[in-house]
Amino acid sequence: MPATRTWRFDLTTRIALVFLAAFMFAMAALLFSLPFVYGGDRSGDWTIALTGIVMTGFAIFATFGSIAATRTLVTLGATTLEATVVAGHNWCLAPQFREISLPLSEIHSVERRCEIFRTLGFLTMREALSVVTTRGQRVGLFSDTLGNAGTLPLDEVANAIAAAAGTPVRDDGTVRTKGSGLYGAASSSWGERPLDEVRARKGRRAAIATAQVCSAILLLTLLLRAFL
Repeated sequence: MPATRTWRFDLTTRIALVFLAAFMFAMAALLFSLPFVYGGDRSGDWTIALTGIVMTGFAIFATFGSIAATRTLVTLGATTLEATVVAGHNWCLAPQFREISLPLSEIHSVERRCEIFRTLGFLTMREALSVVTTRGQRVGLFSDTLGNAGTLPLDEVANAIAAAAGTPVRDDGTVRTKGSGLYGAASSSWGERPLDEVRARKGRRAAIATAQVCSAILLLTLLLRAFL
């Protein structure tokens, strides 16, 4: 194993988020300028302004996502695990970060679990990774939404840390949680009880069905735009 291994969001994902934020800011600026450019009947200005405000909100959110993707970093050295990871967000969704520096000798276990949570009323699923120290302290590292290509390689990171620390990767099952996991944040408090196999399977099926429905709606929207 190399002396040092580093994982971060790939360059394509980081660049895509920057371009997405820039595009949305440009669209919002265009919408705000339309009433002044064309003049005439100003009765519909409020709808244009509202759309511009919504676009600005999405642009700011994309900017926050870009910052999170750029700063998130996991480095496995010969004797130490170091990381900069998302540790929640404030009321306006700006990501907050924390620095982790943990000697490998103090890692008692490497643990992962499947988390089922609700987003806008729909069930969604993700994997979360954490380590537990010899003192019993859990340190959340990061999470990734299943099926999302723009995430850190959780399996690879988990196996590498476990091999370096001389411990297997432990699977803590499937849980229902309320944590948002926004920007790939992982909780350091795993107090939820794992679901039994029947409920876990039912929850996973519901989350997969939600992803399939969302994908179908997106595909249908793209087809309608192409042919209408």
